[in-house]
Amino acid sequence: MVSGSQDMTNQHVASLNAEGLKQLFLSGTKFIEANVDAINSLNVFPVPDGDTGINMLLTLQAANDSVATSLPQETVGSLIESLAKGALLGARGNSGVIFSQFIKGMANGLSGCKECHGSNLQSALSHAADAGYLAVGTPVEGTMLSVMKAAATAAKNTKGDLVDVLRNAYESSVVALARTPEQLPILKEAGVVDAGGQGLVAFFAGALTFVGSEQVNFEISAATGSNSLNPTAINTDFLEHTEDEMYGYCTQFVIHGSEFNPSKIRSEVMHIANSTVVIGDDKLLRVHAHTYNPGELLNLGTQKGNLDQITIQNMDLQYAEFLEKHDKAQRPLAELGIVAVAAGKGISTILKELGAAVVIEGGQAMNPSTAEILSSITEANAKFTIILPNNSNIILAAEQALEMSEGKGFVLPATTIPQGINALLAFNPDQSNEDLLSAMTRAISETKSGEITTAARSAEINGISITEGNFIALVDGKLVSAENSAEKALITMLECSLAQDDSLVTLYFGDQINLAIAQSTASLLSERFPSCEFETIEGNQPFYQYFVSIE
Repeated sequence: MVSGSQDMTNQHVASLNAEGLKQLFLSGTKFIEANVDAINSLNVFPVPDGDTGINMLLTLQAANDSVATSLPQETVGSLIESLAKGALLGARGNSGVIFSQFIKGMANGLSGCKECHGSNLQSALSHAADAGYLAVGTPVEGTMLSVMKAAATAAKNTKGDLVDVLRNAYESSVVALARTPEQLPILKEAGVVDAGGQGLVAFFAGALTFVGSEQVNFEISAATGSNSLNPTAINTDFLEHTEDEMYGYCTQFVIHGSEFNPSKIRSEVMHIANSTVVIGDDKLLRVHAHTYNPGELLNLGTQKGNLDQITIQNMDLQYAEFLEKHDKAQRPLAELGIVAVAAGKGISTILKELGAAVVIEGGQAMNPSTAEILSSITEANAKFTIILPNNSNIILAAEQALEMSEGKGFVLPATTIPQGINALLAFNPDQSNEDLLSAMTRAISETKSGEITTAARSAEINGISITEGNFIALVDGKLVSAENSAEKALITMLECSLAQDDSLVTLYFGDQINLAIAQSTASLLSERFPSCEFETIEGNQPFYQYFVSIE
C-alpha cells in the first residue's frame, strides 16, 4: 500500500502507491466522520440544520464508494481520477461541491503519476487550492478556501519528503483555520471558526495520521454559546442523508452500553448489511444499515448492549409508492423544463402546480447531491432547463449538475422558497428564454423572504443576544430578532421589514405548526398590521416554523 513499507502503522513513508492513497482518503474520511456533529455545530447562525460536516462526509463517502468495489488501480493518477469523479457526483451543499473540486484539482496535479512522492503532493495541493477557488464565483477569504490556500502554500515551500509536506500542510491549515474569525467578522461574532475549513483540517489530520510516524492530536473546540459539544455526540438527522444503495429494510437504532469498539462493530454490521454507517463512542453508538433481514441486525445490536430509537422502513414499499406517483416512462421532449428544490410536501405541491416539471425533495440539512440534480435534469427531458435551487447552499451543486448535463439551461439565483415560488408565478412559457429568465430573475430580486426557526445554541450575532431554544427571525438571510415565541419573532420581523407599499404577507407554515395555530397567528398579525393582508399556506417544511413572503 505504501512504498517502502508493508506495515503502515506508525511508519514514516516516502511515497504512496494507488492503494496507499486510497487508504489515506479513508483515514481522512474517518476523522471527519468522528467529528461530524462538532463540524456541523460551527454554523454561523445557530439554526438546527447546520450540515457542513454531513455534506463533506457524504461527498467523501461517495468518492470512497466509487473505488471500493472496482478493480485495483495500478497508478495513483488513475485512482485519484476515480475518487474525483465519485466526489463530483456525490457532492452535496457548498462545502461538498468545493471539496469535490479540491479533489478534482488533486487529480489534475497527480495526472500520469504512478506513485505520489513529496513533490507530487506539492503539485496536487497547489492544483487543489486553485480548483477550490475556481469553484466559487466570488471567493471569500476566511472560508475553507483560505485553509486550502494556506495548506498548498506551506506544502510548496517545504523541503522534504511526503510526510514533511503533508505535516506542514496540516499545521498551516490549523493556523489558517484559527485566523478565519479575523478574516470574516461574522465568524468572530458568532464565536466559531469556519465549518468547511474545520472539515478540511480534520481531513488533513486523518491523512497525516495515516502516513506519519507521530500521533496527531486533533480536537475541535465547542462553539461559543454551546452547552456542550462532544465530537462523538450523535446528530439524529445525520443518517437520513445517506444514499439508498439497495432495497430491503432501512434499519436504524441506538445501542447503549460500555467499552464499545466502533470500528469493530462497524465491520460486523458491514458483514451482514449494506449502506452501513456506525458512529459514536465507547458508550453510545448509532447504527444505520440497509438489509433484507432486520432481525439479524437487531440481534447483533442486542448482543452489544441495550437498543433504543429503533426505526425500520420498508424501502421496497417506498419504491412501489414512488412508482405509483411518478410515471416511469420518459417524458416527451419539451422545449422548456423547470427543476426546483423543495423542503416539505406542501411546498413541493405548490411548485408542481405552478409549473415545475420535476421537484427534488431537499433543502436545509438535506442538500441534494450533484448526481440527484443531474438525474432530475435528465428526467425533465427539456431542450432548455431552468433550475430553482431555492437555497444558497444548493446553487453550486446545481451549476455543477447543469454543466455536466448534455442540454442547455440556467440556474436562477433563488435562495429561498418564497423567491422560488414568486419566480414561478412570473413564469410565462410563451416568452422567449431570454425574456423569461429576465422576468423570473426580476421576481426573485423583488421578493423579501423571512424565516422563523429555533436556535440550536446560544450566541450573539449582529448585536442580538440569542439563547438556545429562542425563536429567531431572518430576513433575506440576515438575523433580525430572537424571541421566546414564534409570534413575537414574526412581529419583530415584520416591524423591521415591511415597506409602506407592502400589502401581502404569505405564511408557509412548517411541520411543527398546525392549521389552527397558523390561522390564529395570521389573525394576530392582521390586528397588528392592518394595512396588510395575511395568507396561510401549509408548507410542511422541517426545522422552520414559517417561511414568509413579503410583497
